[in-house]
Amino acid sequence: MSSKVIIAVIIAFIVGLGVGVVAAPVLWPGQASKKKMHLLFSLDWAIYGRHAPYFVALEKGFFEEEGLSVEIVRGYGSADTIQKVATGVVDVGFGDISTLIIAKAKDPKFNAKMVAMIYARAPFAVFALKKSGIDEPKDLEGKTLSAAGPGDINYVLFPYFAKVAGIDPNTIEWKFVKPEVKVQLLVNEEVDAITEFAMQKPVVDKAAASKGGAVMILWADYGVNIYSNGIVFREDFIKEHPEVVKGFVRAVIKGFLYTFEHPDEAVDILLKRFPTLDRDVARAEIDILKKLVLVPEAEEHGIGYFDPERVQATIDAITEVFNLPRKVSSDEIYTDEFLPGKITLEYVEPLKADNILAITAISREE
Repeated sequence: MSSKVIIAVIIAFIVGLGVGVVAAPVLWPGQASKKKMHLLFSLDWAIYGRHAPYFVALEKGFFEEEGLSVEIVRGYGSADTIQKVATGVVDVGFGDISTLIIAKAKDPKFNAKMVAMIYARAPFAVFALKKSGIDEPKDLEGKTLSAAGPGDINYVLFPYFAKVAGIDPNTIEWKFVKPEVKVQLLVNEEVDAITEFAMQKPVVDKAAASKGGAVMILWADYGVNIYSNGIVFREDFIKEHPEVVKGFVRAVIKGFLYTFEHPDEAVDILLKRFPTLDRDVARAEIDILKKLVLVPEAEEHGIGYFDPERVQATIDAITEVFNLPRKVSSDEIYTDEFLPGKITLEYVEPLKADNILAITAISREE
């Protein structure tokens, strides 16, 4: 009797006994287990509902399918995240393209490049109490705004918003505070408005309900059509590990697709790791996130897509507003060679352990 037949008989015997076995890869003679590539991945900020897709990719095994072991850590602003990518403190980051343009313009050797665009619609926003009378950008003149520090991307890009919206930024007073207290300052009326991403709307609405509610001024509604956050790797890492980059991007996109198709489950996955998050707020953030990610160009070409004209428009705008020392070329900023295009998730009902073992033996025998 051949060794293959003996293995199949043994497995069939185990199945027949009804032994509860945890499904695991069956290693055949001469087959070695493949060591996973470990990646340290920094988000842009503290972890909120908007970050659920990355933890979904972990939970659902999308990273593992690509041979990756991914550790996710919170960020401290896009500028900080991208700097950590460039210096090798982290392997990959989620940050704003504008901060990358600024860094590259000042240092052509800045070691980072974007490989997937996630926030295709700019999420930048200003929130104010309805009772303040602030309804549009012009109403912000002469007011006090709060930001989470000079690295807050909303603060960094505010001069661009001011130019597009036709307001004088020099009339605005800024107050830097810890991000976790900004909303409370607004509710307490210690500042007139705060800068945040649009995904923070559920948090602000809930906190401001007792004060008559809040209003959101979304920059994108006033002519800000630049790109925002995406996936960033070191350039030398991209050259050395192109398959790793491709696999990471594919896994992340699957995470977003699964999150948008199963938002309630995505919240469950997130809260399993971060139980102190507010479930309703996290769930509402996902709905807002979907509108920022699944824009028409992403619907057509797939999540991560770069429109070359919009990339160039973003470069032009940031170069002018910040009076950068040089205008970077688009190929210094991004590459689309690792995008999988438009993909569709395929769902297969998980098999029980005994069926997996039996099928594995049969397919191997053939």
